Amino acid sequence: MTSTAIATARPTLLEGKALSQEVESISFRFGDLISNRRTFLTAAWTLRRQGIICLREAAPADLIASINSDVGRLLEEIKSGEHARLASLAYLNLPDQRVLKGYNQFRDADRSVINYRVKRPDGRSGSDAGMIDIFHPERLSDSHNLNIQACLQESVIQRLLLLSSFNRMRVKCRNLYLNRGVQDTRSYHCDGRSLKFKSFVYLSDVQSLADGPYCFVPKSQRRRRLWWRNARFNKQNGLGPFEFSQLQGAEAIALFAKAGDMVLSSQRGAHCGHPQHPQARRAVLVNMFQR
Repeated sequence: MTSTAIATARPTLLEGKALSQEVESISFRFGDLISNRRTFLTAAWTLRRQGIICLREAAPADLIASINSDVGRLLEEIKSGEHARLASLAYLNLPDQRVLKGYNQFRDADRSVINYRVKRPDGRSGSDAGMIDIFHPERLSDSHNLNIQACLQESVIQRLLLLSSFNRMRVKCRNLYLNRGVQDTRSYHCDGRSLKFKSFVYLSDVQSLADGPYCFVPKSQRRRRLWWRNARFNKQNGLGPFEFSQLQGAEAIALFAKAGDMVLSSQRGAHCGHPQHPQARRAVLVNMFQR
């Protein structure tokens, strides 16, 4: 086997009954989570063990509809070419006009950043080209702020993370991902080795691989041997330190969910976004938590 083949070895993506059983074992109704102490404890323990849980019906339908309505108007305004109002509210990183560069500048910006992801200059894969990634979407307007804060359920999630990780986690950055036929997705990776979690509130139904679901290798956040095996291989073959390039034999799950569901995962674990069908659409509200 060539080194290239080894470098792109992916896990087996569960399907059918095996997938349903695995996802069911990590799923909890949000209403039960906040009303039943035992459910809360079980969810925290499951997150600690598996690295990922799904909280069903975490955000009310009326708030999801309101955010989607605001997003629709935003997209129309971007397409119109008349950007004066948006430019007064946010930094616009359009395909032909880049005003900020680099994740740290986006994360630390003093207002929203509407960032079109484009192909990498060096031609490497994993650019998520075509995604509109809005940093700090809650800063676009007061109504955005109220709706987004309500959907993210931050106080509940912070208590859950404290119980699961034994660490107080703070909100580092909020994002809104708008995927429109994104196919050049990054392969399995982690977001570094520091303690970090993300919550994903689905604003649209994701019911098949064509929709581009979030994929995760359960328990991979705890498998240090797996991490070191990948890190050594990556160093020897010129790959990034946080790529999970050797996942042969591992099993991954695709998180299918309905609008309003929330996925909460450890970003130390191996994860990726599945490539979409060219006509697929997906919208997700994202929150990053760190110590």
